[in-house]
Amino acid sequence: MRTPSAGSLRRLVAALAFGATAHAAGGIAHAADAPKPAAAAKAPESPRAPDVGERAAMVEILKGETAPERTAWLSYSAGNAEGKALAEALAAAFREGGWKVEVSALAGMVLKPGVSMLIAEEQPPAWSETALRALQASGIEVKSAIGYRAYFDEKKAENPAWPGVPLAKDAAFVVVVGPEPKS
Repeated sequence: MRTPSAGSLRRLVAALAFGATAHAAGGIAHAADAPKPAAAAKAPESPRAPDVGERAAMVEILKGETAPERTAWLSYSAGNAEGKALAEALAAAFREGGWKVEVSALAGMVLKPGVSMLIAEEQPPAWSETALRALQASGIEVKSAIGYRAYFDEKKAENPAWPGVPLAKDAAFVVVVGPEPKS
């Protein structure tokens, strides 16, 4: 995994958070808390979702990881049906690969387009690198940065209202699914 400089981490986080629109009622809403769609309505799909071959490549990589603690954390903008559909498609591949998965909606901010993997520590566990390789096999351009937990804590200490992407206490990383980039 390429190690970004502190400056590149700041640029990535600025692209995700400072470019985000923060709302006073910001926070995380878990996907399970979201209203369920009407039974007759078809769940939206994402044109960015991995195709059959890309999904198979992801699952093969993920199944090769045997660390018992392997878990994937994914977040998307609340209210963005396409982002939610992509997060769920990626989560399904992780589950098929034998991973635990946590998916949540980010309320109170609008993410910049694209997919990013914010890795908690400077020296991440090997299984987080497996997750990144799997995401890269998905056919989606994925940006990544390490050291996000310390950066998040530093920014929140400077400004408690800073609208950064939250990282669960036990999370090794979070895959942030923003809206589809415009071509």
